[in-house]
Amino acid sequence: MINVYDLHFTKEIVPLFDYLYNEHSRGVLMQVLTEVPGSVEEIYLRQGILKALLQHKHLYVPISYSRVEFNQVYSYIEEKRTRSNMTGVSLKIHFIFAPSERNREKGGLYQLFYFLHKMNEIYFSRLLIDIFPISFRDRLANIRRMLSELQVEKYYAIARGRGLSLSETAHLAELIQMKMNEGEMDLFWKDFFVFEAWYSISKGIHLHRLNFPSFRDGALIISEFYHPLLKYPVRNSLVTEHPVTLITGPNMSGKSTLLKSIGLCVYLAHLGVAVPAEECVLPFFDVISVAINLNDDMQHGYSHFMMEVQTLKKVVVQARERRRCFAIFDELFRGTNIEDALAISKMTVKGLTVFQGSFFLISTHLHQLEETTVMDVIHTCCIDCSLEEGRPVFTYKLKPGWSDLKLGQVIFRQEGLDELLSGSDG
Repeated sequence: MINVYDLHFTKEIVPLFDYLYNEHSRGVLMQVLTEVPGSVEEIYLRQGILKALLQHKHLYVPISYSRVEFNQVYSYIEEKRTRSNMTGVSLKIHFIFAPSERNREKGGLYQLFYFLHKMNEIYFSRLLIDIFPISFRDRLANIRRMLSELQVEKYYAIARGRGLSLSETAHLAELIQMKMNEGEMDLFWKDFFVFEAWYSISKGIHLHRLNFPSFRDGALIISEFYHPLLKYPVRNSLVTEHPVTLITGPNMSGKSTLLKSIGLCVYLAHLGVAVPAEECVLPFFDVISVAINLNDDMQHGYSHFMMEVQTLKKVVVQARERRRCFAIFDELFRGTNIEDALAISKMTVKGLTVFQGSFFLISTHLHQLEETTVMDVIHTCCIDCSLEEGRPVFTYKLKPGWSDLKLGQVIFRQEGLDELLSGSDG
């Protein structure tokens, strides 16, 4: 079970890895960034592709092609599917007596060979294929084979120089039609789109200086992590071997951002992608659930509290089935009164501690829960905040221990609401 809607992953995080110029490659990118591998071995295979790409420094200089450029080339290939399959002498004769068709074909061929030459220059000609995982290596070999069989560099030079002759135009048109009929051209584009998607992810890793995680049971270690959308992020570290971590801190101290940052590291790690942290060592989780911005579900008639209960229940059911779970609950049970929230929070915290191998992060305003934390299977930490001259000072730094700082009344008075509501007319 994967529940990461509250990370706003598609809207906010995917753009950090999207440097693509066509929708076909972007479709593969979205598939990669939404399909979580089912094992650590598959994750390391994905890492292997990205690490191999990152060894090629020439890929990360400013390079691009225009969407119009690609669309013209791809449209030319697609249009050939609807044309007649004339070959040999018949095709040459057709071009002799149909100069407009010949010129159209020459124009399409020039655009195609110029594009393939450009892709070979910026992508494929200097790739060290042998350092890639075998499955990806086969895709790269297929791309190179197509470029070689089409003699891209030769015909690009001719087309750009003296121009393609009638015989050359007919030969290339026939060759490309044959590649299409045999399915080789479709396979080439498929492999090209897959390559571009992985290259785009690696470019995001390179530009944002992300680091690859490693997987090991027993502890959750995320050092110097941060949220990549923040311009000046505060880096934090979390190290725990306990199933339950309770995080406290007053309103506006940064608990939700901190939890999103941790959840993002865990999710990216399970996608096989590098993470915004200096170091990340974690178990492989069967379940990832991030509940930060739960709202009422009007369609099903669920209140906020019922949504909290249902989200928790789904995770607990998975944990009882011996699945290793990672779950975040931000301000759990804030949808009910404080007496109920405290009672069921105590039950929840105690109950979750039995699921060894799983990790549950819970932020809370319930200061009375502190008495529960004497249990040696609960890890407690808080976000540092202090009052200076009656005003809150936020550091956004995570530290061990418990925060009992209450800022509600301070901020209330700071905004002058105590005077506005005092009944005085001023």
